[in-house]
Amino acid sequence: MKSRLLWVFAAVAVLSAAALFVARKQLSPGRRHPDVAIQDGKTIDFSSGQPVVKDSDKEKADIARAVKEMEEAAKDVSFSPPPPKAPETKKAEAKK
Repeated sequence: MKSRLLWVFAAVAVLSAAALFVARKQLSPGRRHPDVAIQDGKTIDFSSGQPVVKDSDKEKADIARAVKEMEEAAKDVSFSPPPPKAPETKKAEAKK
């Protein structure tokens, strides 16, 4: 009985290792999507499951419109340093 249990355990371990090996092989980063070079002014469409580079006049007009909208939205945005902290002399005097 113990011999049979050990064989079952060994079989389960081997099958688990094989399944893990196959799963890791299928999920490797290079196997999901092929590399596609990013090209200025062109779009990449992944909706079909494969990368398709698009370079039509409609795509260019969409990009130009989106850039214009982003510039319009960010025209009044500015970043400045935070105001300096007030000195802590009042707290030190109050403790004395």
